[in-house]
Amino acid sequence: MRKANTKDRDLQHLRCLLHGESGIGKTTSLATLPEDRTVIAAAERGLVPLRAKNYEVLVVESWDDVRELVRTMREPYLIDGKPATVLAIDSLSEFSELCKRQIVETDRKKLIRDRTNNKSETPQGIYDDQLTQEDWGLYRTRMMQMISAICHLPMHVIFTCLSAWTEDKRTGVLHVTPNLNGRLATECPAYFDLVLYMEATTDDQDRPARVWRTFNDGTVIAKDASGALDTFERPDWTAVFKKILGSNGAKGQKGEAA
Repeated sequence: MRKANTKDRDLQHLRCLLHGESGIGKTTSLATLPEDRTVIAAAERGLVPLRAKNYEVLVVESWDDVRELVRTMREPYLIDGKPATVLAIDSLSEFSELCKRQIVETDRKKLIRDRTNNKSETPQGIYDDQLTQEDWGLYRTRMMQMISAICHLPMHVIFTCLSAWTEDKRTGVLHVTPNLNGRLATECPAYFDLVLYMEATTDDQDRPARVWRTFNDGTVIAKDASGALDTFERPDWTAVFKKILGSNGAKGQKGEAA
């Protein structure tokens, strides 16, 4: 344990989750991050919206790659000799799918072999590509551990994620949540300072536009732990960071972009 102060820079890294429907512009919004200080971990099929940019990209194709990402980013990650200050993950939805694939294709088979002394066995009533109740428990644990580990990295963290309608089993109320399975959909926002919901709207001239909702209206899961943001913000990460952290915004040392 060590003493610290709320003004310490290492306590002011923002942990952000941006969710919204497919095609709404979540990946495109990452283009508002500085290229020389941002690492993008891409598990999506591609980064076409960022094709005009020059970001450092780490391609994540398996759950082992997710684990390697966490190990890699615990140490200063240098871009042209300077430490990266933002890790953007596109997307948490895909990380979820990689986790489920690892459980079904690798971990379950190993567990069955261990339990049956290397004899082949399939759980009754379960298809090979479905998760059992035991599998779902492992999924939730692994995903929470992964989110927690990444949110404790010494840098700003941004996750994008698809949205989904999730029913509260106790009340029957539907909520717009990150597209994760089970209780994880409503539990994961607790790890983040900002949970932003990206939605379509129109501007003053009735032209199509996008905004980030920052508050929970009882239906849409969103929050702003900083209290510095407006109800709706334009989709610009650098502007949001500056609004919360002051004139230096999402910067490293004075005068350096994040």
